[in-house]
Amino acid sequence: MSLVQNAIYLAWADTKARYKKSVLGPFWPTLTNLLGVVGLSLVWGTLMNQDMHTFVPQLAIGLVTWQLISGVLMDGPTCFARQAPMIRNVAVPAWFFASRLLARHLINFLHNAAIVIGIMVFYSVRVTVETLLFLPGLLLVTLNLYWILHMLGLAGARFRDIEHLVSGIVPMLFFISPIIYRADRLPSGLNLVWLNPFSYMIEAVRAPILGYALHPDTWIILTGMLLVGGGLTWLYQERQGKNLAFWV
Repeated sequence: MSLVQNAIYLAWADTKARYKKSVLGPFWPTLTNLLGVVGLSLVWGTLMNQDMHTFVPQLAIGLVTWQLISGVLMDGPTCFARQAPMIRNVAVPAWFFASRLLARHLINFLHNAAIVIGIMVFYSVRVTVETLLFLPGLLLVTLNLYWILHMLGLAGARFRDIEHLVSGIVPMLFFISPIIYRADRLPSGLNLVWLNPFSYMIEAVRAPILGYALHPDTWIILTGMLLVGGGLTWLYQERQGKNLAFWV
């Protein structure tokens, strides 16, 4: 079995172990997110006088995608620190631990996808060939989340304050990301939301599913983030990765 297969297998084992002897198992977070969608829909949909047939699907997709992003951000700084015994004693490449953690969050994302599918069926959201464009969008998001996770893991292993810094920033990112609202409906003076790179990740998944044309800037920025961020992460790993066992 290859290291990639091992990473996926262990991620699935982690998920099952976390909910051992539980009736709903890994679907407990799914139920929690469903209640979150219902609650936010009732409150914000009413306050903003939104059409529920368009608001609820957009909120559900945005929230599920944000769960993937925020989960990676929150767990990233401790990615390697939590695996300190294995890193110190077993010759396993660093990318294995990052891939294992990312795979676990992707498994949770797939469970939460049941919410999106159910809401799309309930509100009769039209599915077309263009809807499949969310697949390359999700791929770009996943690749970007990998290098972010890996870089946060390296930084968090060396500087333990990174964990607390990220924990303080993530809640703020929720409000400046187009989760509850669509960024293209904001007043021109509030378009600063596009300075947040995670806004593009959410739109790359949500827009195609809802049948909206994805702006070319989204592809360009996410690809640029992958090339620049991935390159810098690889360079840092090559130069400083040998010290990881001492950091943890």
